[in-house]
Amino acid sequence: MGRVERAVAVGCAIGSLVLVTAAPAASAGRRSSNACTHNWSGPQVCIEIEGHDDWASRLRVRWIEPPSGKDAAEAVLHEGDEQREVHIRMPGRRQGKEIVAEWTDIRLSWGKVCGSFAGLNVWACQDVYGK
Repeated sequence: MGRVERAVAVGCAIGSLVLVTAAPAASAGRRSSNACTHNWSGPQVCIEIEGHDDWASRLRVRWIEPPSGKDAAEAVLHEGDEQREVHIRMPGRRQGKEIVAEWTDIRLSWGKVCGSFAGLNVWACQDVYGK
């Protein structure tokens, strides 16, 4: 293979990489993310957001391994820079070793969204951002 042929082959390879990496940019606003607290000596809470931009098609808050007699708890969402409570509190129910609360089809403020359960001082947070 000569120098020119090699240069053309390398150029084509780089061009195909650009095309492959550029494809997901069309769906850059889509999101499926989660975060958990790492408070190993206390309660652990997780938040999961599915949707795009500031729209959550599903948002779940999970309390990992709550006390054995606890089968339900009220979940709370705070959002924005001031972290004021928003949205209707949601009842969480035990599912195996977790208590889970879920909101569907809600619009979120830009910035931080945090979820927890009433009476806990442990919050799991995610950043909400768009294009």
